[in-house]
Amino acid sequence: MKSTLVWDWPVRISHWLIVLLFTGLIVTGKSDNDYIQYHFYMGYGLSAVIVARVLYGFYGSYYARFTQFIRGPKAALRFAKSLWSGKPKQYLGHNPIGAAMVVVLLLALSVQWGTGLFSSDEVFWFGPFYGLVSEDVASQLASIHHLLPNILLGLVALHVLAVLYHELCLKERLVASMIHGHKKHHSVSSADVASIEVKTPRWGVIFSLFMGLSWLAVLWMAPI
Repeated sequence: MKSTLVWDWPVRISHWLIVLLFTGLIVTGKSDNDYIQYHFYMGYGLSAVIVARVLYGFYGSYYARFTQFIRGPKAALRFAKSLWSGKPKQYLGHNPIGAAMVVVLLLALSVQWGTGLFSSDEVFWFGPFYGLVSEDVASQLASIHHLLPNILLGLVALHVLAVLYHELCLKERLVASMIHGHKKHHSVSSADVASIEVKTPRWGVIFSLFMGLSWLAVLWMAPI
C-alpha cells in the first residue's frame, strides 16, 4: 500500500480548530451558566477560521480546493451505490458524499456565525452588527441562530457516523489522516497522478491567513 500526503497542514489545522471552536460554542451556548462573553469570542474565532478555510479552498493545495472535490449529484449517487455494494471507489481526497457534507457544514456554520453577529442576549451583550438592522430583522436572525445549532449537531452526528463507517467497515483511517495528513491507497487514478505530490502554496496560505485575521480584527474591535 502506498502512502500519500493529501491534507497539508493548513487543512488539518483549520479542521481541528473548527471542531474545537464549534464544541466550545455549543457548550457555552447551551450552558445554564453565563458564558456569553466567551461564546461571542469563540464565534469570532470560528468565523475567522472559516473565512480562511474557504479562501484556501480557492487558492490552497490541490486536495483542499473546491474545484477538486465538489462533484454533482450523479457522482454522489454512483458513490452511494458503490457503498451499498461494499466496493466503493477509492478517492485520495474527499469522496462525492463527503464533499457534499463539507460544503453543507461550511455553509451552515457560516449562517450560524453570520446570524450571531446580529444577535444579542437582550441584556448586555450585542453582536457587532446588531445596530445595522431593525429589531424585527434582528429577532428573525436570532431565531435562526438559536434553531440552527440543533440542525448542526445532527449534521455533525451524520459526519461522525460516516467517519466511523469508513474506519470500522472500510478500514480507511480518516481520523489519523486528518492528524498526519497522509492516506494509504492501493492505486491512484490517472487524473491524480500529476498532482500526487501535494505542495502547500505559500501565497495561498499568506492570503487566506491574512484575510482571516483581518476579519477577526474587524470583529474584535467592534463594540459588543
